[in-house]
Amino acid sequence: METTAATGTGKPGIGDLAPDFSVPDSNGHLTSLQELVDQKPIVLLFYRGDW
Repeated sequence: METTAATGTGKPGIGDLAPDFSVPDSNGHLTSLQELVDQKPIVLLFYRGDW
């Protein structure tokens, strides 16, 4: 992963695996990326937050 000096965060490269993380589902229950992947294929979209 490449690290950027301005933000201190890296960006994934093509073919890199996403790290596991948890987010609330539509009912407020935490769901991990791994739990979702185990159920079916998924697509992740990331939007840059500085509009």
